[in-house]
Formats: sequence, structure tokens, C-alpha cells
Amino acid sequence: MMGLFWVELKYSKKAVRRAGDYLISDDLDLDKFFKASDVLDNWRSSHAYPLQSMLGYYRKIAFEVDPNAVVVKRLKRTPSILAKLQREDGMKLDRMEDIGGCRIVVSSISQVYQIRDAIVEGRTRNILRRERDYISEPKPSGYRGIHLVYRYNGSKQNFSSHFVELQIRSNVQHSWATAVEVVGTFTGQSLKASKGHDAWLNFFKLASIAFADIEEKALARNASTRDRQDLIKYIVRLDVLPRLRAFAVSTNHIGDSKNKGIEYFLLLLEVDKSNIKIFRYPTGQLDSATRKYSALEKEFKDNPKKDVVLVSAESIRALKKAYPNYFADTTAFSRNIEKIIEANEALKRTSF
Repeated sequence: MMGLFWVELKYSKKAVRRAGDYLISDDLDLDKFFKASDVLDNWRSSHAYPLQSMLGYYRKIAFEVDPNAVVVKRLKRTPSILAKLQREDGMKLDRMEDIGGCRIVVSSISQVYQIRDAIVEGRTRNILRRERDYISEPKPSGYRGIHLVYRYNGSKQNFSSHFVELQIRSNVQHSWATAVEVVGTFTGQSLKASKGHDAWLNFFKLASIAFADIEEKALARNASTRDRQDLIKYIVRLDVLPRLRAFAVSTNHIGDSKNKGIEYFLLLLEVDKSNIKIFRYPTGQLDSATRKYSALEKEFKDNPKKDVVLVSAESIRALKKAYPNYFADTTAFSRNIEKIIEANEALKRTSF
């Protein structure tokens, strides 16, 4: 650890709270805005040490249970912090529990619970503040996984007010969460917060129930015949598989090093032809991109097989940073959807 410099909190918790409140207010005083932004930046950065100190402990346990586990960490992005402050009533910046976050992804649900038990029952000075089991009780969106929130209680007391959230998921659960994030990014919807078009929200909720059956550990209720039939209808109606393929391929194109200096990408997805047209716009040309977007949207508004999507390079960078294996994970999600379609076809054949 020699040579490492950890950012410490320079402000009081009250100052942090005031900064969060100000940044989501309608006040347009630039001086106050920059001061509040400095406080938020410092508060966010000061989570790096507690996060790193817990990561080693989590990683050791995860690899003992599953040598193929994936363990990652992240500091919550500033736009995501502000969005959460605006979205959740009563949320305060100084009380936000997931600014520092770790994620463990393992092969099975039984391993998820093994890791949970080892961490909760293990010897650590850090204090368990909250546990949520979204496997036995999934979120309304269909999200499944286990969340543990710990308060740092180690030797560096300057960080004792900091929380770190740990998410533990199976591969199947993570492929679902990745697909939600990918579709949300490309359609401009906050699907993981259960906000967006009903068709996509219902599709992912039903897919989650069906995926629980695939894992043979349906701690949520099993998919009924009606659920399966409705899921198939949404798969067809939304052209889920070709759209996911198009989104994944588009992400690869946008991340290409040849696109340096390009900030906005306008995508025309021709679902029926499995074709993608990409229009590139440098920084400063958002107006041009928006005009072209509006024109294409009007042209194809009555064609459900044509999608027009405007995304920023920053949103794609954030997606790839949060979900570094997004291509493999969306492919795994698609394979599970294909299994559901095949099982439904087999069921129809045996019923005749």
C-alpha cells in the first residue's frame, strides 16, 4: 500500500447533506453549484479506501466458494448519485449506502448463499447495517440477488461514516441485470428503477420468473402457463433477440478506437433486416444529431421494425465500465430466452 494516497472527507456530514440537497434544487447560483459539486466529489472519492479495504476480504471468500467467481468494485457515478437523490423521496447524500459498491457473480444460487453466509458469519470489524434478499423476494422489476450493506469500522476512523454495498448474484441473475441495463441504455428508459414502457417492464419481470425455473431454484414463484405464454408474446412483440444482438453489436462499434472525438451516435436499427446504420456526431454537434433523430423518428414512426436511437459515447462508456462482460452476458441472456422459446414449442407439440 506504500505510495497510495486515500482521499479523506474534508466536510461535515451536514455539509454533505446540504450539498446533495442543493445540487437537485432549482437554484442557478454558479458559485454555490461549484462549491456543492466539490463537496459531492470529495464525499464520493472518500469512499475509495473503505471500498478497497473490504474488497480483499470479499474476494478471498468468493474464490474459496467459486474459483470462477467475478469480483468487481466501483464508485457510483455522479449522474447516478444525483438521479437517485431526485428519484427517491427522502434520500439524502450523506445517507446513501451504495456510493461504494462491490459485486460478486458466481455460478449458482447455492454459491450465492454460501458466500452470503461466509461473509455475514465471518470475523470482520465492519458492521452489517442492512441485508436484503431479493432472491426469496424479488424486486417489482424482477431483479434477484442478495445485497449486504456494511459500515466501515476499521482502523482508519476518518472513514467510519462510510457505507459499502455488496451485491451477490448468480450468472443467470447477472445476465438478466445486464440485459436490463443494455436495453435501458439504448432505449433511454430507467428500466432497473421500474420506469419505462410497460411492454419492456413486463417482459423483464416475466423473464426473471422463467429464469428462476431455469436455475432449478425457483425461490420466486414458478412461471405459470399463463406467465410463459405472456412472456413468449412479449419476446415476439418486442423482437427481443434481434434487438439485443443489435444493441450488443452497436456497443462494440461505438467503443471502437476509430471513433475518438465522436460524442453522439444516432443508430437506425432495422430489426427485420438485422442491419444497423450508425451516424456519428463530434462533440458540439448535439443540435445536428437531435434534428436528424427527429427526422428519422417521424419517417419510421409507423414502422415497428425500425428503431431510431440516440446515445452518447459517455453512456456507452459507463455501460461498458459497469458491465465489462456485457457482450458475453447479453449472449447468455439471449441463450436463456431461446431455451424458453424451445421449451414452449416442445410443450405445444406434446399437447397435441
